Amino acid sequence: MRYFIEKDNDTKEIVYMEYDLKDGYKVCPKINKDDAIEVSKIVFVNPSLSEKIIRKKVDLQIKHLLDTAFNLDINDGDDGDNSGTKRCLMDAERLKLKIINDYVKYLGNSYASLSIKKIQLIIDALRTRLIDFNKKLSNVHEENRGRKGR
Repeated sequence: MRYFIEKDNDTKEIVYMEYDLKDGYKVCPKINKDDAIEVSKIVFVNPSLSEKIIRKKVDLQIKHLLDTAFNLDINDGDDGDNSGTKRCLMDAERLKLKIINDYVKYLGNSYASLSIKKIQLIIDALRTRLIDFNKKLSNVHEENRGRKGR
């Protein structure tokens, strides 16, 4: 059962209507308050509102990826641990696929392609960092192995 709730600003009336939606951006809220109406799903029908919500969501996720990658630069040393870079790379690739599969129909091609290009730059930088780390690690192993003779 789906409902549409509207509040009229002039008369201050709240109108409840049963509504059947098939199109729109669906959001499932994760936080439930004790003395509130329980909501299992919200569907945004207005395309411009859906686009604004998704743009903000994508921008925040890209900013989080950039912050994580920057913090990896500061915190990573020669300690031999590269799991943070791998995790950040997986998150970036997951976001890229989510934009391609889920958000393109709401965002439009221009903003989606711009966001994908930004994420691809982050992915390329993280892959370069992994390659450099692996080269450095193989050089250290080669030096430690040394030459054994008679």
